[in-house]
Amino acid sequence: MKYTILAALMLAGCGAAIAPTAGRAPANAPDTCNAAAYQGLIGSDAASSLALPEPKRLYGPNDAVTTDFNPARLNVQLDEIDNIVAITCG
Repeated sequence: MKYTILAALMLAGCGAAIAPTAGRAPANAPDTCNAAAYQGLIGSDAASSLALPEPKRLYGPNDAVTTDFNPARLNVQLDEIDNIVAITCG
Protein backbone atom coordinates (compact mmCIF):
# COMPACT_ATOMS: atom_id res chain seq x y z
CA MET A 1 0.00 0.00 0.00
CA LYS A 2 2.74 2.48 0.88
CA TYR A 3 4.44 1.79 -2.48
CA THR A 4 1.21 2.64 -4.28
CA ILE A 5 0.99 5.95 -2.42
CA LEU A 6 4.65 6.67 -3.10
CA ALA A 7 4.19 5.93 -6.81
CA ALA A 8 1.11 8.16 -6.94
CA LEU A 9 3.00 11.01 -5.31
CA MET A 10 5.91 10.63 -7.72
CA LEU A 11 3.59 10.66 -10.72
CA ALA A 12 1.76 13.71 -9.39
CA GLY A 13 5.02 15.64 -9.63
CA CYS A 14 5.28 14.76 -13.31
CA GLY A 15 2.26 16.84 -14.34
CA ALA A 16 2.01 18.51 -17.70
CA ALA A 17 5.22 20.41 -18.24
CA ILE A 18 5.21 23.57 -20.29
CA ALA A 19 7.54 23.26 -23.25
CA PRO A 20 9.94 26.18 -23.69
CA THR A 21 9.25 28.40 -26.68
CA ALA A 22 12.68 29.13 -28.12
CA GLY A 23 12.99 32.81 -27.45
CA ARG A 24 9.37 33.67 -28.03
CA ALA A 25 7.46 35.99 -25.75
CA PRO A 26 4.19 34.84 -24.26
CA ALA A 27 1.20 35.85 -26.40
CA ASN A 28 0.08 38.54 -23.95
CA ALA A 29 3.58 39.90 -23.20
CA PRO A 30 4.06 43.67 -23.32
CA ASP A 31 6.24 45.22 -26.02
CA THR A 32 9.26 45.66 -23.74
CA CYS A 33 11.80 45.96 -26.57
CA ASN A 34 9.79 48.25 -28.89
CA ALA A 35 9.39 45.50 -31.52
CA ALA A 36 6.24 47.17 -32.86
CA ALA A 37 8.37 50.02 -34.20
CA TYR A 38 10.29 47.62 -36.44
CA GLN A 39 7.43 45.62 -37.98
CA GLY A 40 7.96 47.51 -41.25
CA LEU A 41 11.17 45.49 -41.77
CA ILE A 42 9.23 42.23 -42.16
CA GLY A 43 9.75 40.97 -45.69
CA SER A 44 13.10 42.71 -46.14
CA ASP A 45 16.47 40.95 -46.17
CA ALA A 46 18.57 40.24 -43.08
CA ALA A 47 20.96 43.11 -43.86
CA SER A 48 18.13 45.50 -42.92
CA SER A 49 18.36 44.26 -39.35
CA LEU A 50 21.87 45.68 -38.93
CA ALA A 51 20.33 49.03 -38.01
CA LEU A 52 18.32 47.50 -35.14
CA PRO A 53 19.50 48.37 -31.64
CA GLU A 54 21.25 45.90 -29.36
CA PRO A 55 20.53 43.51 -27.80
CA LYS A 56 19.23 41.59 -30.80
CA ARG A 57 19.29 38.00 -32.01
CA LEU A 58 18.93 36.85 -35.61
CA TYR A 59 18.01 33.24 -36.26
CA GLY A 60 16.73 31.10 -39.09
CA PRO A 61 14.43 28.09 -39.21
CA ASN A 62 17.21 25.56 -38.57
CA ASP A 63 19.27 27.57 -36.07
CA ALA A 64 19.53 26.55 -32.45
CA VAL A 65 18.49 29.27 -30.00
CA THR A 66 18.56 29.45 -26.24
CA THR A 67 15.26 29.37 -24.37
CA ASP A 68 16.09 32.23 -22.03
CA PHE A 69 13.76 35.22 -22.19
CA ASN A 70 15.33 38.66 -22.26
CA PRO A 71 12.53 41.24 -22.41
CA ALA A 72 14.87 43.91 -23.81
CA ARG A 73 16.18 41.74 -26.70
CA LEU A 74 14.83 41.95 -30.24
CA ASN A 75 14.40 38.53 -31.85
CA VAL A 76 14.62 38.70 -35.63
CA GLN A 77 13.34 35.50 -37.21
CA LEU A 78 14.55 34.78 -40.73
CA ASP A 79 13.23 32.39 -43.38
CA GLU A 80 15.25 29.99 -45.55
CA ILE A 81 16.44 32.79 -47.86
CA ASP A 82 17.29 35.23 -45.04
CA ASN A 83 14.21 37.45 -45.30
CA ILE A 84 12.78 38.76 -42.02
CA VAL A 85 9.53 36.98 -41.13
CA ALA A 86 9.00 38.16 -37.53
CA ILE A 87 10.38 40.63 -35.02
CA THR A 88 9.49 39.97 -31.38
CA CYS A 89 10.79 40.63 -27.90
CA GLY A 90 12.60 37.95 -26.01
